[in-house]
Amino acid sequence: MEIGERLKQLRIKRKLTQFEVEELTGINRSTLSLYELGIRVPPIDKLMQLALLYKVSIDYLCGIEKSYSEDVEKVRQGEKAQ
Repeated sequence: MEIGERLKQLRIKRKLTQFEVEELTGINRSTLSLYELGIRVPPIDKLMQLALLYKVSIDYLCGIEKSYSEDVEKVRQGEKAQ
C-alpha cells in the first residue's frame, strides 16, 4: 500500500474530512488530496504532522512498518512499549 492510500484510509477510519484535516494541520485540502491520490509525496514535516494526527509512526505511513501498533502512543508518552 502506498503513502497516499494509507493517508486516505487513516483519515476515513478516523471519520475526518479533508476540510477537518486542513483545520487540524494547516495542510491545504487540495495538497492533501494530491497526497491521497499519490500524485505528490508529502515532505517530512507534513508526514510528521499527519503521523501525529493519525497517531501512527512515519514508518507506518511510508510502508516500512506493515501494521499499526498501539505501542506508538506509549512511546510518545515515554512509557515502555511491551
